[in-house]
This record gives sequence, C-alpha cells and structure tokens, in this order.
Amino acid sequence: MKLQTDIRTSQPKSTQASVESARGWCRLVDRPTAPKFAPSTWVKLFNPPTAFSFDEAWLLCQSSEEKWLAWIPDYGEILLSTDEFCNPV
Repeated sequence: MKLQTDIRTSQPKSTQASVESARGWCRLVDRPTAPKFAPSTWVKLFNPPTAFSFDEAWLLCQSSEEKWLAWIPDYGEILLSTDEFCNPV
C-alpha cells in the first residue's frame, strides 16, 4: 500500500519554465518558412533526363506546390518535381 501512495505523490508538477518552453516552441512552429526554391536559379538534378544532358537546370517558374518548369542546357524545357532536384551546395 505504501508503494502506491509513493507513486501518486511523486508525479511531476507543471512548472513555469516548462510552460514558457512550450510557448517558445509554438512561436517557432507558427513562423513562416522561407521558400525552398526561387525562379531564375540553378539547381542540381538527381537524375538528368538523358545520359548526355547537363546535370543542372535553370528554374523558370513554379507550376504547382511540388512542380517547377525548368530549362536544361542542350535539352530544353522540362517539368520537374521538387524531389528531382536540390539547391547546389
């Protein structure tokens, strides 16, 4: 019986510090994120469309949330998904 009583009394209590910490995280989550890609920038392709095409593309415009119209030298225009390219390092 004494063991059950000890367990109930040893539960952690909410502190002001933990409440402030939670508020800080909420502010970070609500903060708008910067766009990942922008028009008129070069990106690195993970899988070029042909073995002879360049492995970089020039972003022309965003056509949807996950799609970009791009131009690849010696290939032409192509519609790319955002998982097919990345920003060069």
